[in-house]
Amino acid sequence: MRLSPVSRENPDTKILPVFVFDIGGVVIKWRNSGQIYRYIAQRYRLPIHPLTGALAPEVRRLESGDGDADECVERVLAGFGRRLIAGDSGGLLLAQPFKEKARLRKGVVQIITKLRREGYRVYALSNTCLPHLKVMRENGWPHLFDGFFTSCELGAVKPHRDAYLAVLGAVGAEPSQTVFVDDREENVIGAKLAGIRWPIHYTSIERLKQDIERILEVTTHGE
Repeated sequence: MRLSPVSRENPDTKILPVFVFDIGGVVIKWRNSGQIYRYIAQRYRLPIHPLTGALAPEVRRLESGDGDADECVERVLAGFGRRLIAGDSGGLLLAQPFKEKARLRKGVVQIITKLRREGYRVYALSNTCLPHLKVMRENGWPHLFDGFFTSCELGAVKPHRDAYLAVLGAVGAEPSQTVFVDDREENVIGAKLAGIRWPIHYTSIERLKQDIERILEVTTHGE
């Protein structure tokens, strides 16, 4: 990776791409909420598919910043004739599987660390709920980035363009200088529709390295 790409129009002007990384499925090994639904289904002896059908829309609401985790989970359980077990809370039930199973993907963390060391700004944009955000903060993961943005705080969820543009507006970056990395194709498409110049569909660490090298080559020497 090369330091300080320059503009073809003005060789004296440094133009550094700005990087925005998704968290789940890219920076951490965690792809979706299925593990949460299985955990709650087993703990409360509920059929997994009906529970998923009832809980998934509630989780999506929480990711958009709408609703309270405790109330949402209690309401879903009540629909199956269940009450919270003593000591449980909705937030805890959502957070526990994430806390136990989500782990950093070291190869991607190394890429982020190297980019920042070489002077590039690197941010995170994650579709997540407050219970998961609390776990990420406890683990210190936001400190890996220059800024850490979540859908539940922004009130906008990928792939809606408002999520991408809210982050870029907050950090003073233009879509035309931005690299966005996500493991979900719909979010990569959403980034492209929001005007982001370099949307990357994450499939592997090696492919990500190649994609970033290609982008830095372009910004250094021109297309």
